[in-house]
Amino acid sequence: MNATRLLPRVLNQTVRRYHDAHFKAPTMDELPVPKGSWQAQYDANQRRYNAVLAFGIAFTVGTLAVAKASGLIYLNYSPPKSLD
Repeated sequence: MNATRLLPRVLNQTVRRYHDAHFKAPTMDELPVPKGSWQAQYDANQRRYNAVLAFGIAFTVGTLAVAKASGLIYLNYSPPKSLD
């Protein structure tokens, strides 16, 4: 058999074996139905996100304050007092 005739047959069989014989296409009826108020869920999410943001900012500021107080970093916000 010629290779040019064999290749389409192999590819065609591969495509046919992709799905199970009992495959059923999904429908809109299978999607979850929203329950409750979207505004209440949105507000709860925003409270959680704002708490995470506040914690991150406080942690960053606290880390910089401890590092500055211990002398590990110099922030270069003013010229040095001496050249040494």
